[in-house]
Amino acid sequence: MKTMLRMTFLFAFVAFANILMAGGNLKVNIQPISAEKALVAISSITESNLKITLEDEQGNIVYYKEVAEPTGDYKKIYDFSALDAGRYKLSVESDNLTSESPLVIKDWKIEVGKEKTTLDPFFRFDNGLLKYSYLNFPKENLTFLFYDKDQVIYTKEIGHDFSVTEALDLSKLGKGEYKAVLLSGNKDYSYPITIN
Repeated sequence: MKTMLRMTFLFAFVAFANILMAGGNLKVNIQPISAEKALVAISSITESNLKITLEDEQGNIVYYKEVAEPTGDYKKIYDFSALDAGRYKLSVESDNLTSESPLVIKDWKIEVGKEKTTLDPFFRFDNGLLKYSYLNFPKENLTFLFYDKDQVIYTKEIGHDFSVTEALDLSKLGKGEYKAVLLSGNKDYSYPITIN
């Protein structure tokens, strides 16, 4: 029992350290330079492919770009003059990190809200044990679901905890296709599991 407990704590520590290091890896700075233009500067400690998305209030994508070459620094002046007044969200994805910044375009100016960075959870399935960890930077309500095909067979309300590290014993499940899902706000993170 002590060995299992030590292994669980070691897993939690290693996963937490890796997640914490990655958490400071992506930074997006949006600097309005005129009534219609803004400089978007993206920096990352490691070079990676970037996905840049601008969505309107209804979730419609009004701009999308994938930066094909891995980069640690990206700068571009964006012209927002063709956009209607309203609320928008600029998202940047880099590896397992996502940075979201709200934008408001009104009265011939661009207002930039507070950047929110999220990190994909870490999942691992080994020797009948599903382990997962997540740092809840936005402090959103978390729910864990476990599926057998399309049917939920286990649910756990986690709440607004900042650091989540848990293990689930799946050793008694039969062969088949399963799926672990962590719900965080309006995002869901899915991890498929095959038991042979």
